[in-house]
Formats: sequence, C-alpha cells, structure tokens
Amino acid sequence: MNKESKRGILPNNKEELLSRNNYEMYNLDLLRKVFPRIIAEHDSVFDRKQRKPQIRDVIVLYFYLLSYVDGTHTRQNGEKSDRFGASFPARQRIASDLGIAEKRIKPLVDILLANGLLLEVRDVWSGTDRYKWYFVSFCPRISDDGYIVSEDGEKIVPDLSVYK
Repeated sequence: MNKESKRGILPNNKEELLSRNNYEMYNLDLLRKVFPRIIAEHDSVFDRKQRKPQIRDVIVLYFYLLSYVDGTHTRQNGEKSDRFGASFPARQRIASDLGIAEKRIKPLVDILLANGLLLEVRDVWSGTDRYKWYFVSFCPRISDDGYIVSEDGEKIVPDLSVYK
C-alpha cells in the first residue's frame, strides 16, 4: 500500500508540513465552537455596544502559548523535566511579540484558565527571579455547545465574572 492511499490525498502543502518537525495539531472545534462561545459570553457581560473591552486577543494568546510548549520529557541526565508540557515565554516577550499591553495578559490568562484552555499557571522562582509556567490544554474533548470537557467528563463552565 503506498503512502498516498494509506493517508489519503492532502490539500495544499499539508503533506510537506506533516513531513517536517515544526508543526502542531489543534482541535478544530476550538475555533469553530469554543472561542465563539467565549466571545459571546464576554459580550453578554457588557450591555454597551461601544468601548467594551476587547476579547479577541485571547485567541492569539492561546495559540502563542501552545506554540511554545516544552515537549522535552526527559533531560539529558535521564531525569523527567519539570517543564514538560509548560510554556514559559516572559510577559514582556508575549507583549512585544503579540502587541498586547502587559497589563492585559493576566486577565486573558484568567479567561483561558476559567475556560479550561490552560490547565495550570505556576509561579516558578529561580533565586530572586520569578517565572510563569503556563500548562496549555490541547483540548481533546469539546462539547457540542463549545465547552472544554474535563478528563472526568464534566463541562468546564466558567464563572462569568472572569470576563469583567
């Protein structure tokens, strides 16, 4: 059986992308269901039509953190890496790379946490330096109405106060 018939014909340059090592997969329902629900919930919290806080940066922040997840499970010395599964770009770098004001990053992170898109945010100290490690969920289970479903089968429904 040749490679094409086993996997099927792929559109555009997807075959080339899959043959390289610098790509990541994501659940398509994130953009089809989850983020539209988050945006609608956010907008429902604000009655006014003008000058409501912007929420769209939550999408780019999620994918930015996802793109920096450390996939190194075992260090060269054979020990399990504490950073495995964490994303840890500095707040200043996030702000610079994405054009998001630093003060907006924490509220956006809180929204990602409340909605199950981040599993955990950990403060890590090295001497007197503090770092944030963001443990990003790959969101394998999403309900038809756009909620992340936990490993226990429960919908993760945020408290709407997280949007204020």
